[in-house]
Amino acid sequence: ATSRLESRLESRLESKLAAKVLLLLHAQDCGKAALAKALGHRSVSGELHKQIRNLLAQGHIAMTLPDKPTSRLQRYRTTAQGQALLAQIAADVAAQKKPAP
Repeated sequence: ATSRLESRLESRLESKLAAKVLLLLHAQDCGKAALAKALGHRSVSGELHKQIRNLLAQGHIAMTLPDKPTSRLQRYRTTAQGQALLAQIAADVAAQKKPAP
């Protein structure tokens, strides 16, 4: 079920990495280093930076310290819009799982 949800998210967000980041942030607020580690990366990559910028621009995630964007204590969290996207896709996946009468 999680892979199907991730696949649907990927098609909406245009990136598998963005989908994984959104799912991780849905579980808990994280900084870039913690996200990189959870994704199995050794360090924060340029692609991770790019996807976080894209998710911020789309309004799916937000900074916990918006007045200090370069702070080492900066964390990211899902917004109501990001949670709504996850809920909508989860509902779509659940609806497809149910057999037709």
